[in-house]
Amino acid sequence: MSEKSFVKIILEDYSFTNKVQKTQLEKDITLPKIKESIIRELNLKTKKINLYFGPKTEKKYQELTKKNLNLFWELIEKEEVLLRVRRAVDLSKVKGLRKLFVKEEVDLPVSVLKVDNVSQLETSNRLQTVAKAFLNEIAENPKEAAFRIPARSSENVGYDDNSRMVLLGSHVVDRQFRHLSSVQSVVQLTGLMRYVNEILNAEKHATKRHLFYRDVNLFGNQRVSDGLIEDLGALLRVSRNSLNVIASAKGKVIGRLSFTEGGDRIDCTQGLGGHAVTPMLDQVEDFDSDAEFVLVIEKDAVFQDLAEDKFFNYLPCVLITASGQPDMATRMFIKKLYEELKIPVLGFLDADPYGLDILRVYSIGSKALSFESVELAVPDIRWLGLLPSDIEEYQISKSVLIKMTENDIKRADDLLKEDFVKSRPQWEKQIRIMLDTGQKAEIQALASKDWRYMTNTYLPNKIDSGDWV
Repeated sequence: MSEKSFVKIILEDYSFTNKVQKTQLEKDITLPKIKESIIRELNLKTKKINLYFGPKTEKKYQELTKKNLNLFWELIEKEEVLLRVRRAVDLSKVKGLRKLFVKEEVDLPVSVLKVDNVSQLETSNRLQTVAKAFLNEIAENPKEAAFRIPARSSENVGYDDNSRMVLLGSHVVDRQFRHLSSVQSVVQLTGLMRYVNEILNAEKHATKRHLFYRDVNLFGNQRVSDGLIEDLGALLRVSRNSLNVIASAKGKVIGRLSFTEGGDRIDCTQGLGGHAVTPMLDQVEDFDSDAEFVLVIEKDAVFQDLAEDKFFNYLPCVLITASGQPDMATRMFIKKLYEELKIPVLGFLDADPYGLDILRVYSIGSKALSFESVELAVPDIRWLGLLPSDIEEYQISKSVLIKMTENDIKRADDLLKEDFVKSRPQWEKQIRIMLDTGQKAEIQALASKDWRYMTNTYLPNKIDSGDWV
């Protein structure tokens, strides 16, 4: 190699031109000198840049560090190297979130139902204890014999300011053995208990659909068996995961994360489409990551954009999507990540009432699964974007904004009445911006400025400035 070599450079940043340029680098100079040379020769305004390199013929890039400088020079000797330049992002604000909200345990009110995430053996023991007690009650006093199941009606569900979650109260409903209105439900529940005990003893998992087809004539339709599964979890005071009953998962994950799943080691930096989140979360363990945050993304299309750009190589993070309303497995996976890695979780959703409703489910839990909120909810999740205030802040074109419908307005008004919104003034402020402007926007509206605006400008700027609520 001569004393100087030409290197092609792609500038990727909101203050750069995004055009391919050429510069010369002296042989074997240090990393700081390489950065100084690029800043000087290309007349860049910023003094803080990150460099990513790879052979011209490859799409895979890695950050240029002191550790791989030798490889960088070797590639220059072999062929022309393509070097990508991005603005360096200050991660101190996102790092600062760790000490603000990581808690060891949740202090729940004494009046709420508490469920445990227990072993298969413990769940089976609890099931058999409840079944034997019920049989003894039938023998001793059949008129009063009943399953006392925690009521999952809206009247028994409420938001708790202290834990910042939706929780299930202690009110119970008696399903009596000899009462005409409940005898069928009792028969169905005992049948379900038998089938759940079978899969626990066999150390197998079963989908909700599978359990329904175990006895179609008994349950009639799947809505009945699905409801009974929730009743059984509440009755035994165990999580769904402890029942070995799973629902179809639609979540995907990619980024700076590896873990063991069923004995196999999964590296989430590999591939483009992401790794499917398994509904068998009891088979997932040994998380390892150098990520600084988890980014929960509402839409699969946006997830794919960030995955294709290897955004996690630029800003150390884990990307997750449930492709819309979050399923139980994805929520459990995120909660597990949060508790084990102890890193912030940031939400990236549409600037509309339904995007905020999805964030609500991730944050405080859902009324339907209020008895499992402790296992599913991440109250400390931050709303990174797309914030309604970002529409003006980032000068998003009016041509890609959408007028709020009557249903949107009603949903926004309903959210303002919710206790969890009242306890979050910044969320309330963003909802009022939507209502005042009458406009909403999808995350993809950011692409109207530039195809890589989301990855090269918007998200780096938000992380750098700590602009979340």
